[in-house]
Amino acid sequence: MKLRVLAGDPADPGMGAEVEVAAGAGPRSGLAVPYLRLVGRHGSREILVGEARVTATRVEIAVSATWTETGGWHREPWNGEALGETLTHPAHPIRPNQRDVSIAKGIAEGSRNTVGELRQLRYEMERQVADLLTQRTNAKLRLIMAQLVELSIAFSRARDFAREAIREQLWMRDGGALPHCQAMDTELGDEMTRLQSLLGSVSTLAVAQDGEAQQRFNTLAAAAAAGLGLPALILSLYGADEYLPFTWDKAWRALTPIAGVLTVAAGIILSRMPGRTTGKHHLVAAGLITGLIAVLLIAGFLAPG
Repeated sequence: MKLRVLAGDPADPGMGAEVEVAAGAGPRSGLAVPYLRLVGRHGSREILVGEARVTATRVEIAVSATWTETGGWHREPWNGEALGETLTHPAHPIRPNQRDVSIAKGIAEGSRNTVGELRQLRYEMERQVADLLTQRTNAKLRLIMAQLVELSIAFSRARDFAREAIREQLWMRDGGALPHCQAMDTELGDEMTRLQSLLGSVSTLAVAQDGEAQQRFNTLAAAAAAGLGLPALILSLYGADEYLPFTWDKAWRALTPIAGVLTVAAGIILSRMPGRTTGKHHLVAAGLITGLIAVLLIAGFLAPG
């Protein structure tokens, strides 16, 4: 289909050119430039990675891979959406005697500009990691790690296309789009290094979280042992036969020391628990103490005389 490309939105009559835009992997003719675009709205964005082949009258785009943000960044088959909207920017003047070179340069410039948008995605992932560290979010660590890996793959694929275009343009001795392709190669390399560093940090955090989980389990096991052992110890010191079966007068005298010891034990355990202690943890502790006292109270009233 014939479309006006690189004319801006709204279209500038002094910019762009009308060419045929096609999708797919057709005959490999024309100038090769990397095709990288970030499309869609926040929450449902897509990264399109591929290659564009440009002649004076035709632009053919082969999308090699697509990553979608829905449900966390992951790869999905390309849905074949209209490509014309992705070719409106940047608005670029087209030299009549070098239409193919001008169009190729404009598409390569748009791909280079997209690298800046991908940098914002890295910033967003860094923010998610920071929120996870400070427990401001309930995001799953595995999901964040998977997204970092997927973005790293997307950046790497885009860099491969930029390098392939560089080699072809150097061989053809056509330098129109070459500076943009070289800049893409460098900038994507930097982004990949930062993503890999961030992934290493998250991996270290995962190991630390596993250690905290083990420590939390040990703490809860100690709490369970205290909850079962301390009442038995106190009752053995009292001589339970003297208090059983319970009456209301005997019950409070028998259970008040037990409740006090359990409360002190729960306070010590909560203060030693790894991570930030929240109100939910205190409510759970209070519920466990109340439940244990209730069980002892009911058992005391139902004990045979």
